[in-house]
Amino acid sequence: MRLVLLDTAGPVVGVAAFADGQCVGVETAAIVSGADGWLTPALSRAIAALNRLDGVGVVIGPGAFTGLRVGLAHALGLALARGLPVFPLPTLAVRAAAAPGHASVLAVLDARKARFYAQRFDTRGLVPLPLDSPRDVGIASLMEGLPAGTVAVGEGLAVLHDVLVAGGVGPVSGPDDRYLRAAGPSLAMAPPQDPALVAPFYLREPDAVIPT
Repeated sequence: MRLVLLDTAGPVVGVAAFADGQCVGVETAAIVSGADGWLTPALSRAIAALNRLDGVGVVIGPGAFTGLRVGLAHALGLALARGLPVFPLPTLAVRAAAAPGHASVLAVLDARKARFYAQRFDTRGLVPLPLDSPRDVGIASLMEGLPAGTVAVGEGLAVLHDVLVAGGVGPVSGPDDRYLRAAGPSLAMAPPQDPALVAPFYLREPDAVIPT
């Protein structure tokens, strides 16, 4: 299977190309706005590197509202145009895969307003195994009940590094593209879905309210 994977859930967006579960190319960029203009050529280069395309992977959330919508629009548009299946992946599971071999991995994404999207996983298997449900929490709740030996991954470390270290949690750092590169097994084992059935996964309501 030759697949592309789009991740626009966090502050660093990315596109990766996978051939039979192996990452053969990845591009990332820190984009505040205008991700559309970057994603289109990055997708074209990823597809060209694969020679053919069998499906489209996309990170569906939780994450930034606008970012998720942009990524899904590109992924679903590509899948519909080519008649391809979509392989949706949860944001926090993708992050957890970058820290293999641990009984307790806390994947955390900055949700702004002193809140964080967080979930724990066991990463000793081929793909991350969820140990709880994804949560939208403050720092105090985030640190409650973490077992000894827990390590943390995800873009939330940029804000939480010192808090996690003080609480005995070992942050796992690395290049921005490590999450995409580690997603191969999860992508290969994800069930394909009809593009019409794929939707973003939010943990909170959007701030903007559309007048009725």
